[in-house]
Amino acid sequence: MFAEKQLRLLEVRKRRLCIEKECERRLMIKKERDVVKNEIDACRDRVQLLRLLLTTTKDNISENEALERKLKEENGSRLKYLPVYSDRVKKVAEMVVNLKATCNKKDSAVKDLQEKLKRIIRSNVHQLVRFIFPISVITPSRSMEDCNDTVSALADALRTTYIRGRWVFTDSTGELQHCIVAPMLPGSGNYSAYNDWVASTKDGVPSSGDTAERNPGYNISAALTYTTQLINVLAFYLDVRLPCKLHYSDFCGTELSEQKFAKRVARLNWNVLHLCFSQSVSPDLLHPNHTLSNILHLLDTQVSDLGRQGPLEIDPMLAISVEDQLQRDLAEASDDSGSEDESDALPLEWENVPLIPGCPEMPGSLSQLSQQMSSTQQATSMAGGLVTSIASVWRGLTGNR
Repeated sequence: MFAEKQLRLLEVRKRRLCIEKECERRLMIKKERDVVKNEIDACRDRVQLLRLLLTTTKDNISENEALERKLKEENGSRLKYLPVYSDRVKKVAEMVVNLKATCNKKDSAVKDLQEKLKRIIRSNVHQLVRFIFPISVITPSRSMEDCNDTVSALADALRTTYIRGRWVFTDSTGELQHCIVAPMLPGSGNYSAYNDWVASTKDGVPSSGDTAERNPGYNISAALTYTTQLINVLAFYLDVRLPCKLHYSDFCGTELSEQKFAKRVARLNWNVLHLCFSQSVSPDLLHPNHTLSNILHLLDTQVSDLGRQGPLEIDPMLAISVEDQLQRDLAEASDDSGSEDESDALPLEWENVPLIPGCPEMPGSLSQLSQQMSSTQQATSMAGGLVTSIASVWRGLTGNR
């Protein structure tokens, strides 16, 4: 029994092995068939894509051929006008050359006119400071009498005044001064003598030297009035807009408080500095409080380009170093905006002044150009009229001395 079952088992195993081999063979055939079928399907898809690409390419070729024909037609038509455009290019090139030459000529003409204008401005300014607003430097001098102790003590006593509980020295003849027309300003830029005089006037304390020539209030007020008018006229000649609004009568109308006086002096000094900067005066030569000294630098053509035109670049650090000392008073001036100091227009009712004897006439070459500048001539006559008005005020204050 066992042997039979063993033989049957072997036969079953042999049949199973044969069946497995047959299944594997058929599976391999089916697998190969599926692979071939997939490859055929992929080839069909590829063929369809290639046909679609071929169709699209043909369409693109047709469109490009049509565009090519159109471009050829346009290029052909443009080739016909090419000689015309070449002529136009040549004409435009010639026009550019001619315009460059014209611009160069006009630049030269402008430079020549600017030089002529500069000479006229310098001539007018020279006549202005020679015949109307002469400025001179007064150096301190000590006489032999001052060497005597008694005489010196008496002179010092005459030049002192008791103001606000302290003795104030009211004479500045011992220091460098700048004279404009007749009144003088201290060269140090310290105008506190005006405030001391105002305080003594309010306190009712008469000054020891109560003459108009030596009165510090009249002297400084008149000098600042002349200086303000000179700056306004110079700004008109130089075609410079001043940064601060200041009228020439701001110093000679009524007695000013200490704050208002300092404010107006700061505005005047800032206007002077602005004019100096506009005429290329080096900031190293300027001092913010030396009013007339800065004006002398402005008028000196050795250190300034008086009458120049155009923009100007200044070293900001140097400018700030000069301006720092005026910032406090200028800040007070800006806080008090809207006051009577806001008037920035020069008066139009000045009277005309006849020709000053001894005033040289302008050269013929310059007079032709000056005839085209009638406004400049009118400003000169207006400036002279104001001098007459201020001179009458000065004579009234000095008692016709």
